[in-house]
Order: sequence, then C-alpha cells, then structure tokens
Amino acid sequence: MSETDLQPDAAAPASGAPRPQDVPVVQEPARLGPLQRLVGVLFSPGETFEDVNRRPTWLAPLLIVTLIGFAASVFFEWRAKPNWESFFRTQITKSVEKSGGSMTPEQIDQQVAMQTKFAKTDLTSPLSVALSVVKILVYTLFTCLIPAGIYALGLMLMQAQTTFKKILSVVAWSTAGTGLVGALVFVGALMVRDQESFRDIKPTEIASLVPTNLGIVLPQDMSPFLSSLIGSIDIFTIWLIVLLVIGFVAISGKRRMTNGRAATLIISLWVVWALIKAGLAGVFRT
Repeated sequence: MSETDLQPDAAAPASGAPRPQDVPVVQEPARLGPLQRLVGVLFSPGETFEDVNRRPTWLAPLLIVTLIGFAASVFFEWRAKPNWESFFRTQITKSVEKSGGSMTPEQIDQQVAMQTKFAKTDLTSPLSVALSVVKILVYTLFTCLIPAGIYALGLMLMQAQTTFKKILSVVAWSTAGTGLVGALVFVGALMVRDQESFRDIKPTEIASLVPTNLGIVLPQDMSPFLSSLIGSIDIFTIWLIVLLVIGFVAISGKRRMTNGRAATLIISLWVVWALIKAGLAGVFRT
C-alpha cells in the first residue's frame, strides 16, 4: 500500500465535524429599525430593500399604514364634517325609486344608520374608536395581501428566488412610504378648500380631493370608463410602481430578476387592474 493511500482525504470532514449541509444557515440581522425603514423607503429605497431582503418584516409597516389611514380619516371628519346621513338617505331613496321597489321609513332609517356607521370615523367612545381602527386595518390587510399574492405568483413564474414574506414586506413598506406622503398631501388639500364644498361629497370622491392624477383635467361629460382609466394614472401610483421594482429586484436575486423584468410584471398587472376598475365604473355609473 502506498503512502498516498494512507493519507486522509482532505475533502472529507473530520470525525464528528458537521457536514456542510448540516451547518445551519445563520440569518443576517436587520440593520434598520421600523422608523429607519420608513424614512429609507422615501430617500434610499435601494439600501432599505436590501435590508428587507436580510430580514423581512410585515407587521410594522401594516400597523403604520393603519395608523396613517386612521389619522387621515379622523382629520377628514374634523375638517370636512360630511353629512353622511343625508347623503346615504338620498342614495337609498333614489335606488329604491329606480328599482321600483319599496321600503318603509324604518327600513330606510336602519340602512342609513348602518352605512353611516361604516363610513364615519367615530370617536365618541373607546369601542367606536376600536371599530374604526379595525375597519381600516382590515382594509389595509386586503390592499397589501391580495397584491402581494398576485405578485408572488408572477415572480414564481419568473423563477425569482424569494419568499412570500419578502414580497409582502416590500409591498407593505412601499405602501407605508407612499401612504405617509399621500396623507400629508391629503391634509394639505383639505386645508386649502372651503368646508362647504365637502357637505355633499360622496365616499367614492374622497380620493379625488388630492389633485395628483390626470382626472383633474378631464371634461365632466367624459364616459365613466375613460374617466376611470385615465384617472388611474396617478403620481403616487407611479411612485409605488418604482418602489416595487426596486424592492423586487433586491429580494429576487439580480441574476434572475432585472429592473426591466420586474417593471414588466408590475406594469402589466397594473394595466389589467386599471381596465377592470374602469369596466366596473362604466357598468355601475351608467
């Protein structure tokens, strides 16, 4: 037997030493806290989403979005003081007359009370405050979870090396950043308008109070379909798309996901959503 045959295999691990596949992968800790990530999404999204890739979080941004939505809703109630009861009573009465049906005054009162309670941000008691927060939280969950699920499916088809938690984290932090700036612009838009112009505002028209989309230059007699489609081109929507592109590239591996591929996925899904929304507007407003 040669001397070479007696030498131990250099590639073989020593007795009792863990094999490479047995060594646990240590997850690198996050370098940015929640507030740093919120600010980072606005001013340094690339660095922020690299940190999200190291340690994705979704609870903190969802709570931030909820608090932003609640604060904006409270401010709207204080500044605009909309007459929800009068608005819903008029809408219900018109709907009953149009359908040829009939409702007793008691039934109308019940419908008005229920819809007013849902639309209004009520601060009269701790229970009503809690219900308002839960209502906004549920809305936030749907607006983040559903898009995250759709993006996850698209990224999976593109063979991106990522996880749903990372995708949800990117969506939630992007929504938190744009939502914060959007709320500040919303507050400013309310402050410069006359309170009387808010009295008969419809719930679907609240978002239009912020002049950040092309809908402000459209004629009043334009078809609901085109009005909704063109109105979907919004500054904050474009900003959100840019953030999602940066975020998805950061969490998916640059070799498999480029800016162009990420942008193609997000813009394609946005176009589909804008067409669906415009179609619904054309159906229900005619």
